[in-house]
Amino acid sequence: MKHKKLSRYTQRLAVLSFAILGFLFVIRLEPALAQPAPDWKQRWEKVLSEARKEGKAVVFGPPGELIREAMTRGFSKAFPDITIEYSGSRSAEQATKLKAERDGGIYSADVFLAGTTTVLTQLKPMKAVDPIRPALILPEVTDLKYWKSNSMEFADVDGLYDLVFVNKVLALLMYNSNVVKADELSDLYQLLDPKWKGKIVLNDPLPSGAGNVAFRWIWQVLGQEKATDYYKRIRAQAGVVDRDQRRQIEWVARGKYAILLGVSDGVLEQLAQRGLKDFGLNPEFKDYGGAVTASFGSVGLINRAPHPNAAIVFLNWVLTRDGQTAWSRAMGHPSRRLDVPTDHLPPHSIPKPGGRYWLSHHEKEVTRSAEEVKILKELFGR
Repeated sequence: MKHKKLSRYTQRLAVLSFAILGFLFVIRLEPALAQPAPDWKQRWEKVLSEARKEGKAVVFGPPGELIREAMTRGFSKAFPDITIEYSGSRSAEQATKLKAERDGGIYSADVFLAGTTTVLTQLKPMKAVDPIRPALILPEVTDLKYWKSNSMEFADVDGLYDLVFVNKVLALLMYNSNVVKADELSDLYQLLDPKWKGKIVLNDPLPSGAGNVAFRWIWQVLGQEKATDYYKRIRAQAGVVDRDQRRQIEWVARGKYAILLGVSDGVLEQLAQRGLKDFGLNPEFKDYGGAVTASFGSVGLINRAPHPNAAIVFLNWVLTRDGQTAWSRAMGHPSRRLDVPTDHLPPHSIPKPGGRYWLSHHEKEVTRSAEEVKILKELFGR
């Protein structure tokens, strides 16, 4: 009898222990983010005071005057005593610049706004980013009720370094609407029609960017054998492979080429707001669906930053409703914040419930297999 009683007691103790461990695990998933820390005001005032002494934050971000103005003017309106020094360029080029500076002992950047591929495959390996969670202070940012799925989304497997604030449907194709009809490109293999030979621009799939995502999507939906064949055939079909994302878009809009595979939606949206026209987009194919991306919409905190407190202030601001609205209007990106308006967005950019989308921006998805890297270097290596 004693043995049976002891056994029941041991079982109950085990169940209770698992319950406690489970409770602690749930708490650990979103530490201090479910509700604002009680001392957040005191901490914020201290950080803000030090940021004013530093005077500025250096932000590496997407190219384009609209996003530059949105970030610098929007932030200055909220914090007139702190200046934003904004450097806009393609994310892969920004990362290369950052590495060159750090190799030379120069540490100039504070915040990195970019696609997740750049942060995960370039910044993280060079150990250039700090954990983001400890820098999130404002209740408007940390309260999960403001965010899609009541969660903060991180692209890295550790959930520390690359915070995603955009979820949008990638526009896989751009085409000149005076030359191409939408139904001529509704299936993926229609791109291989002989009539398009020499009329296609490929956004180089090797560096991070929209071309990288488009080709990874093809690899994902077709599988290794079919994708390898498709890579070879689309390369032979292309008129040019290019890395200048603005130039690619203008070539197609002006009719020099008919189609662009791997269009940078952030660059395109800003050009469209400036008057670019005569183009169509294909965000998904009838046979294989499409992809959801963060585009340029993720953020990393650069370590050994020259203006660490100003960086924290900017990070918190860009994640507020005002900061996300400014970003969304300039870039045409749907924010993960639930209180950011969407009436200005292209309808195709917002993921549809139940849609066939590949989530392209998490760490396990941006890491290419050795087989894919090999064929891409054979076809596109310089």
